[in-house]
Amino acid sequence: MKKTILTGLLLLASTSNADIIKCSFAEPFVDTTYSMSQSTLTYVAEGETKVIKNVSFQIRAPGVFELVRNGKVLQKLKLTNQGSTGSSNTIYPYEVQDSSLRETVTANNGIGGCVSNSLKSSEGQP
Repeated sequence: MKKTILTGLLLLASTSNADIIKCSFAEPFVDTTYSMSQSTLTYVAEGETKVIKNVSFQIRAPGVFELVRNGKVLQKLKLTNQGSTGSSNTIYPYEVQDSSLRETVTANNGIGGCVSNSLKSSEGQP
């Protein structure tokens, strides 16, 4: 029980510094940025920018987070240290599934990887 509480506190501490979460998706390349202070989720794809306002960051379980607007989950993030865009050797701390990108057959079906202010990506083995 103590281990579960400690793990939850450590994960909460790691997200408390994560005021910016940047996610990447591939083929075509799409980048998203979530700002906790502004409650916005910004999509950038092929030179187009779309900003979604009033997005909340919700903790669902230890290491599982959701970006939600009007009751709809826009992105689900898992802190696994195994995130990937599927097109490079970069390993991201967060795995992400984006519901709007998943509805298309592009951008790796909405599966990608994310970094935050306190958790950075690393290069994996080729």
